[in-house]
Amino acid sequence: MLETFNNLIKTEFLDNTLLNWGLFVFSSIGLFIFGKIFQSILYKNLSAISQKTANKIDDYLSASIKSVSGIFILFLAIFISSNLISLDEKINARVSQLFLLIFFWQLTKWAIMIANLAFEKYKNNKKSDNDMHSVTAITGLSKLAKFLIWSLFLLLALDNIGVDITALVAGLGIGGLAIALAAQSILGDLFASLTIMIDKPIALGDYIVVDNYMGTVKSIGIKSTKIESISGEEIIISNSDLLNSRLRNYHQSRMQKRRTMIMIGVVYNTTYEKLSSIQSLLTEIVNTSESTEFIRASMVDFADFSLNFELVYNVLSSDYSDFIETNHKIRLKIFEKFSKEKIDFAFPTRTIHVHNEGDKQ
Repeated sequence: MLETFNNLIKTEFLDNTLLNWGLFVFSSIGLFIFGKIFQSILYKNLSAISQKTANKIDDYLSASIKSVSGIFILFLAIFISSNLISLDEKINARVSQLFLLIFFWQLTKWAIMIANLAFEKYKNNKKSDNDMHSVTAITGLSKLAKFLIWSLFLLLALDNIGVDITALVAGLGIGGLAIALAAQSILGDLFASLTIMIDKPIALGDYIVVDNYMGTVKSIGIKSTKIESISGEEIIISNSDLLNSRLRNYHQSRMQKRRTMIMIGVVYNTTYEKLSSIQSLLTEIVNTSESTEFIRASMVDFADFSLNFELVYNVLSSDYSDFIETNHKIRLKIFEKFSKEKIDFAFPTRTIHVHNEGDKQ
C-alpha cells in the first residue's frame, strides 16, 4: 500500500508530480491564512496606537492595512507558492501578468484611499472654517484625482498585457477629436464644472436664483448641479447652462444679512399728525425685533391714490426660511399697529362725478 501511495504521489500532471501540486496547494492555503492573520493582528495594533496619538500617519497606515484585499493576499500566496511547481513559460508569464494586475489594482486602492483621507481632512478643516467654496473645490479635485489614478491603473494594466500604449495614445488623439465633436455638450459641462471649482461662483449650501429657479445647492457634479427648491423638489441644471445664466447667490458664509424694502401706501385723507407718526411707528416695529436691523423709514411719494412710505431694514440671517418668516412677522406687526392707530391703507380708487342734465340749466 505504501508503494502504491508513493507511485500515486509521483504521478505527473502538467509536468509536475501530485506531490508538488499538493505542496503548492497547501502552501498557498497556508500562506493565505497566515497573511489574513498577520493583517488582522497588525491592524489591531496600529489602530490601538493611532487612538493614543494625534499623529495622522499611523491612521493612514492602519487604514492601508485594513484596505488590503483578500484577493491580493490570495494571489500573493499563489505567486510565492508557484516556485514549488514547474510551469510552462507561457503559463508562467500569464501568472506573472495576472499577479502584476492584482498588484497594480491594490496600489490603486491604496492611492485612492490615501487621497480620500487627505482630501477629507482638508475638507473638514474648511467646513469648520465655514469656507464652503473651498469645500466645493476640494470635492471636485477629489473626483478628478480618482479619475487620474484609475486612468493610470488602466494604462499600466494595458501595458502589462502587451498593448502598445504609444500607439494607443496616438490613436486616442485622433479618436478623441471625433469624440469631442460628438460630445460637445458633455465636454462643455465638464469644463464648466472645472470653472466652478476654480472660480467658485457657488458652493454647497448656497441659496441661489438661476433664471426662474431658486433653491439650495445640494451637490455639484462633473456634468450637472442639483438644487433643492423651497417646495422640496430636486432641480437639476447642467453646469454649462448654470454658468451661462444670470446667477444670484445668497452666499451663506459671506451674506450674514438680507435687505428688505416694503412700500406702504396710506390714504390722502390721513391727518398730518398721523402722517408724522408713521415714521416712528415703523422704526419702533423694526427695532423691537431681535432679528432685524433698522435702516430707514420715510415718506417717498405722492402717488395717484396714496401717500407712499418706504421702510428699509436688514434681516440678520442668511437663511431664506428665516428671511421669509421675519418679513411675515414685520408685515403683521405693521398691520396691527396701523389698525390700532386708525391709519388706513390706500388701494386703487376712482372718483366719478355724475351730472344731471337739469343741473346745467
